[in-house]
Amino acid sequence: MAPSTPMIRDEVTSLPTYNAGLHPEKLRGLLGLDRIVKLDSNENPFGPSPAAIAAVRAVADGLNRYPDRDETVLRGQIAGRLGVSPDRLAFGDGSEDLIGIIYRMVMRPGECAVTTVPSFGLHKIWADVLGAHALLLPFDEGWRFPVAAIESALAKKPRVLILATPSNPVGSVLTASDVDRILAACGPETLLVFDEAYVEFVAPEAKVDVLAKLAAYRGPWIVLRTFSKAYGLAGLRLGYAIAHDADFIRNLYKVRSPFSVNAAALAAAEAAYADTAHLDHVTAEIRALRAQLRAGLALRGFAVAPSEANSLFFDTGRDGAAVAEALRRKGVLVKPWLEPSYTGFIRVSVGTRADNEAFLATLDAVTQD
Repeated sequence: MAPSTPMIRDEVTSLPTYNAGLHPEKLRGLLGLDRIVKLDSNENPFGPSPAAIAAVRAVADGLNRYPDRDETVLRGQIAGRLGVSPDRLAFGDGSEDLIGIIYRMVMRPGECAVTTVPSFGLHKIWADVLGAHALLLPFDEGWRFPVAAIESALAKKPRVLILATPSNPVGSVLTASDVDRILAACGPETLLVFDEAYVEFVAPEAKVDVLAKLAAYRGPWIVLRTFSKAYGLAGLRLGYAIAHDADFIRNLYKVRSPFSVNAAALAAAEAAYADTAHLDHVTAEIRALRAQLRAGLALRGFAVAPSEANSLFFDTGRDGAAVAEALRRKGVLVKPWLEPSYTGFIRVSVGTRADNEAFLATLDAVTQD
């Protein structure tokens, strides 16, 4: 279809529409259902720390003022815990915002970003927006990261290598050996980006301290994290980045909107980050529920990828979008995967015990042949 206006660049009109989750209130109105089971957006079903909610209420009287552009309190909290200089941290309107800023900073038309497939769509989409391109590397057998293929791609000096660990949608994590091999293969011409949006959900025995390994690496790198997932603040949109040096951050803030982190998000994040007991409780509960949900899917014969995230990626053995639509009509929201070669797959977020049981029961109802 021809674009509505010739002013829009071809790179934009050819982009896919981002496959975002559906708001439950919208679906409730469409279907006339009292209860919606929302498992399509990897949200934390237990919500944020009560201290974060109280902090949002407390800041309400000052909403006529712009927020602290330098994120001073939160910057100090994170820098202190991670043992990095505060001027090596950046904050944005979710980690997705930071991905876009980083690509705009470093990518030129015709250059290459390397990532895995299936992957978080924005890892590819931002390259397309800028007239660059993405090299998509399929996972190895058993959903292991394709490290040999990554090494080969790095030999061609791509502009960016961006890897989500745990991956989205699969849930796989890089091992210590994987990270070592990638760092050894990467040259200073390539910006390494490790997207750790789901890192808090990783079981202790599977966790790799990527930041510690990067401390000895001399090339450019960024690690991305978020308050949307484990901290339960998806509605406030706040992500952060740790960079290899302060100069990268200074330039990032030239590209970033001056006040892209709002005052309520800052207040909530400061309180949530301080409440480590709540974070530990919630992530342990989600890991346990993840194991139960995985067992339930496996019992039904579905092939489920190993996951350290707060979601599971499984093969429906049929048209995943059709299964997701049948579930949606019964008030259960999941995310069908639309990338070529993976259209039989669905990503389902880990919900409460009641939500997970409702999902499995409804899945039984819609997949009975």
